[in-house]
Amino acid sequence: MRGASYPTTTPPSHIWVYQPSSAMPEWVAAKKADAVQPNGTFLIHSEMGQARVHPGNVIFEYKGNIYACQPSEVQRTLQEMEDRFAPDPKVIARVVPQSAAKLASESAPSPKKTAASVGRVAKSQSSPRKWPAAKGNPPSVENRHPSELNLDDSYQRSTENGASQALIKKIAAGWDWRMCLPLVVSKRDDGSLWVIDGQHRLAAAMLRGDIPFLPCCVGVYGSVADEAAMFVAMNRARKPMNRLDDFHAAIASGDSEAIEIADIIKGAGFTVSRKTGSQSWVPGEVAFTSAIAKVLRKHGAKVCADALHIMHEAWPDEVLNAGSSMFTALTKLAINPPADFDPDRMFHALLKRDQREWASFLNETKGGGGDRALALRHVLLMAYDEEPEVKGD
Repeated sequence: MRGASYPTTTPPSHIWVYQPSSAMPEWVAAKKADAVQPNGTFLIHSEMGQARVHPGNVIFEYKGNIYACQPSEVQRTLQEMEDRFAPDPKVIARVVPQSAAKLASESAPSPKKTAASVGRVAKSQSSPRKWPAAKGNPPSVENRHPSELNLDDSYQRSTENGASQALIKKIAAGWDWRMCLPLVVSKRDDGSLWVIDGQHRLAAAMLRGDIPFLPCCVGVYGSVADEAAMFVAMNRARKPMNRLDDFHAAIASGDSEAIEIADIIKGAGFTVSRKTGSQSWVPGEVAFTSAIAKVLRKHGAKVCADALHIMHEAWPDEVLNAGSSMFTALTKLAINPPADFDPDRMFHALLKRDQREWASFLNETKGGGGDRALALRHVLLMAYDEEPEVKGD
């Protein structure tokens, strides 16, 4: 960079082109935020937080602050710094005449202050608003290869549905760097990188295979639960999450009710689905977490667990097409059973039909989940009455 000229800007006090094989100047080493990584990059403390320096970058010191950029961007960056630190000409144009007018008026007698004028002055000079302290530490903006980035399924949305796959292919087919906003990424204690926001962009980059890096806003979070809480906060602020995305994220963030529901479901032999669309369900999955939550709050865990155990024993290899209504109907029978109700007799009646057949009884039922559950409870009792009594041993 020797011999470089800066016709319209103040020259930087120091400037250095970074090459891993070169000795690092003291003024750069003093601003290092971490050790040099295996890929040759390292972080520096800059005016805007932390910034990652790549081999070939130009590092320069300007008015006490340190910056890094590509060689082709040095002149533009310096000009931006010059513009930022320079006084606004419009302000100067306003201030100079005002200063002259002030000098002329200082010799004139001051008007007497009134109570009203004192009040106005006091109001205009009130102290500025005090904002709460900012949370967390400033992130670093880094370019990372897609293969370095990971996804945590404990809180991330599923991308196996048709809508997500279509979006991923659309991003990949029309990749535009101008629309590639930085991914929000967590750097864990072991140095691994985990995407909180931006998994569709990551999937599109992986699908293409020719994207050398992705811009990432890398921050440090206390735990996976903190990552999950940030994921929920960001997605709820931007667009509604479906109930199962919300449920899985709640588990990862440590929500006690969600964890209890998941434990009840697993204890019965099921897993929690990640897909809300019934066409995507598979045997052994439960998607009706909201129905379970309602019963749990009113009647406790045992009623929920008993109903789920019955369903798992009756239909272990079937998709629960009528799962929500069947679960609620079974809990209603358990809470308020008819006289001389025999659970074994009811279980034998359940075995006479598969899930699709039970779901077919609801085709003509109008209304929400409560109405469907009541209708199915009535059908279950009819089937119960038709079932012969279970004889004892």
